[in-house]
Amino acid sequence: MPVISTNTAANTAVRYLNANSESQSDSLAKLASGSRITRASDDAAGLAISTKISSDVTALEQASTNASHGISILQTADGGAANVSDILERMKTLASQSASGTVTDTERAYIQAEFEELQDEIDAISTSTRYNGQSLLDGTSDFADDTVETAATTTASISSIEGEVASLNATTALADLSLAAGETASFTLTIDGAETTITLGDADSTAAQTITAASIVTAINTATGATNASLDSGNLVLTGTDALEVTVSDFSATGSSSFDASSLGLTTTTDLGSVEDALTIASGSTVSFKIGDVEVELGDEDSTTAQSFTAQDLADAINDALVDADDYTVTASVDSDGNLAISTREEGSDASLTLSDFTGIEASDLGLTETSTGVVAATGTTTEAASTGADVVVGSDYTDTITLTLTTLTTESLGIDELDVSTQEGAAEALAVLDMAIDDVSKARAEMGATMSRFEFRSTQLETSIENLEAAESAIADVDIATEQAKLSAASVKVQAAVAAASQANEMPENLLKLLQ
Repeated sequence: MPVISTNTAANTAVRYLNANSESQSDSLAKLASGSRITRASDDAAGLAISTKISSDVTALEQASTNASHGISILQTADGGAANVSDILERMKTLASQSASGTVTDTERAYIQAEFEELQDEIDAISTSTRYNGQSLLDGTSDFADDTVETAATTTASISSIEGEVASLNATTALADLSLAAGETASFTLTIDGAETTITLGDADSTAAQTITAASIVTAINTATGATNASLDSGNLVLTGTDALEVTVSDFSATGSSSFDASSLGLTTTTDLGSVEDALTIASGSTVSFKIGDVEVELGDEDSTTAQSFTAQDLADAINDALVDADDYTVTASVDSDGNLAISTREEGSDASLTLSDFTGIEASDLGLTETSTGVVAATGTTTEAASTGADVVVGSDYTDTITLTLTTLTTESLGIDELDVSTQEGAAEALAVLDMAIDDVSKARAEMGATMSRFEFRSTQLETSIENLEAAESAIADVDIATEQAKLSAASVKVQAAVAAASQANEMPENLLKLLQ
């Protein structure tokens, strides 16, 4: 029905013109931006996926930079460790020179001077090997290895062992001793070979003398310089502190007085009591055991008295045996509680200590607990600390990390800070300890190299991931130029057609007015 108040055809043409114009604008926006998704309504799911991929790519690019930094840190640390290794080799050369019998103590003093300088240089290198202001090898950086390692240690509680000590106990009460004017009496008190002559009475006295039991005790203690005599319910007690034999002999008196063991209330002059903190071996006997392959022997076949060994005696005997065997991997000492401690120089779970082949002695005689095979075994421990090393992020997630850990390479951590090559014995010890230190540095460098290799492989993987993710994002978000250009051409034609149609529609009411003429 022809009307002039409402131009329906024009409205329809304009509607199509607007739609075609919007389609043309969308195509132009996509072609101009190069992206298929210029607004969320274009592809909501695709937008979410491409945004996530884009953020991952950005994170991976930074992770690749982090990995490069990690490699740089390890290369810097390895350079310092290489110098430490070279210094250790020079120190071993010096120790070998000092250990040789071809040099004298004068030359050894010169060698020790250089040796000390090299020790200082190792500590200087460990501090001066820095990255971004952090010293990498002295244990102060965030990358420091805080792993706690202990040596294989066996502790013998010698205080739990009952040994023997001399103690003479009078069987009858010590009565006062009567001496005539000018008379004296004497006897010899021998404590483990140390002789002391005790003289009673005064040769210059002009009257009869009464020597009381208390004054006899005082005379003994004054002569020996120790509290070796006392009265127990009136009976005389003679004790040698930490001694195995006390002998009273050579009784004599001047004038007509008689003086013998009974005058002191004694019926015997030698007795054995008991005391703790000592291992006792019978006279003329020896005992032995092995630490690793080194045999430790205690006792003297020519001894005529019982033999006592304190914790320090045992430690000295063990160390002497190890030194004689050129074995410096184990040391013995007495701890703060007075116990014998046998420890390996090596620390960590690989450290091991074995005591075996007990001959003439049981492990329990040393305060040790042995296995059914007659062996006392100990191992070191390795306890990882939660704070060990620093985590380097090498992925798109915070859990994608590689822990970068650097071993401390100071003289103290390598166990070489107290080495002294000024003597032939010290040089021999230094040779053994330096070998262990060289192994420790080699192990540290191997760990650095292993971590560096891991960072390099991760860098390659990151580059591959970035490439693949960018390709995936392109497939989702990038515009297909050919297809979109075709859409633009079609939209342009439609716009032109809609404009023409709208123009024709606008002329229709004017044509209807002709009907009124």
